[in-house]
Amino acid sequence: MVIHEIAHQWFGNAVTEYDWDDVWLSEGFATYFTLLFIEHQYGRDAFLKGLADSKKRVDAFYAKNPGYRIIHNNLSNMDSVTSSQTYQKGSWTLHMLRGILGDEIFWNGIRSYYARHMNGSATTADYIRVMEETSGQDLKPFFDQWLYKPGALRIKGNWTYNPARKELVIQLDQVQTDGSLFTMPIQVATSLPGKPAPIRKTVALTGKSNTFSIPLDVAPISVVLDPDGGYLKNKDSSDIIGKTIIR
Repeated sequence: MVIHEIAHQWFGNAVTEYDWDDVWLSEGFATYFTLLFIEHQYGRDAFLKGLADSKKRVDAFYAKNPGYRIIHNNLSNMDSVTSSQTYQKGSWTLHMLRGILGDEIFWNGIRSYYARHMNGSATTADYIRVMEETSGQDLKPFFDQWLYKPGALRIKGNWTYNPARKELVIQLDQVQTDGSLFTMPIQVATSLPGKPAPIRKTVALTGKSNTFSIPLDVAPISVVLDPDGGYLKNKDSSDIIGKTIIR
């Protein structure tokens, strides 16, 4: 709690959300910066545990409130302004953005956002604008699906290795039942016999059904989705993908 409230001296106090609809700019930021300090003080494992705990709270809230959005659009019931999603999903949104942009661009954007709005107020649109200027990327689709819409990414997958073609084919399906679809880059780690470290490749989820082909000389031992836990997936998502080896 002390770490969280100190983080508000920067995000929430020095830079204040313009409207209650944008309260994640305080609470999501303070929640993520709490985890960052925990990593600095207590190590990476403590940071990852904090992310995992946040994910459980996001899942639990979503199960009971599937239509809740972080950006509220002037809620009539002000009791609903803050929730686990405002804090925990807001924090995860920053973490996923950092994974997409990389550390250097992400932190340059955070510093620019803070400097531009210090001792003033900001909207989510202001934050998006700064991050787009810093990264040179169109980030509206990313923020739209995580902040302005409800839903949770849920993935089922399998892979097939064809020795004749020396080809690994990965199938990833979004199986959300609420009609939502996400567009996200996501990493897969392929472990090979005799290799000390897995081969990592980033693929892009762009629709309900996604197929990716990777040339490989030998059949993999395993294929793991999102090995670093960098993306907010529903608790039912498969991390270790089922396999079929064509003989």
